[in-house]
Amino acid sequence: MIIRNNPVRQPLTSGTESTAARPAAPTARNVVKDSFSSGTAAAQRTGAVTGAPPGDHGKLMSEYLTGARPPPADFEQVMGYKPYAIQTKHGQRMQDPLGYASVPGKIGPDKEFDPAAKTHDYGYDLLRYYDRKGTPLKPEARKAADAQFRQDMFDYANDQKGAMAKFKFRAWAQIYATAVELNSRVQGYGPP
Repeated sequence: MIIRNNPVRQPLTSGTESTAARPAAPTARNVVKDSFSSGTAAAQRTGAVTGAPPGDHGKLMSEYLTGARPPPADFEQVMGYKPYAIQTKHGQRMQDPLGYASVPGKIGPDKEFDPAAKTHDYGYDLLRYYDRKGTPLKPEARKAADAQFRQDMFDYANDQKGAMAKFKFRAWAQIYATAVELNSRVQGYGPP
């Protein structure tokens, strides 16, 4: 069922009506008060939006994912979790404790690539965080998160013993990385 409302029509005015006929501007008593602390307007209790740091957002993302830069101060409050660090053979990585390799049909070695996926999920949550704050990161940030994901999966594959194991994990790393990179391109390298 489709419902169509008639458009609202504003009365035509000549611009000569008196200012007394116009509605009054909102007064201080119309300000929404915070019900948890008397006398404070809700807008006054909202903290200033912290913008994305200027500069190379690809480098910024890499610093976040490797732990060279701590998470934003209010990341846990905004995103609902606190990222944690793990040490790999190839360096420190920051992780989303709730993240996982979201592979359609659970095909391939999703458990083996889980650490890489948790770091990648943290990267995407950083994109969402800055978007929620009103200062989205540049496309280079998402490209850097995807590049780190690719590198971490290929590092895992290359660390395997035996030619067949290396071949198997390299093939899956290529499939997973390509799928992620194509999805990023489709989404315009913005927040997912």
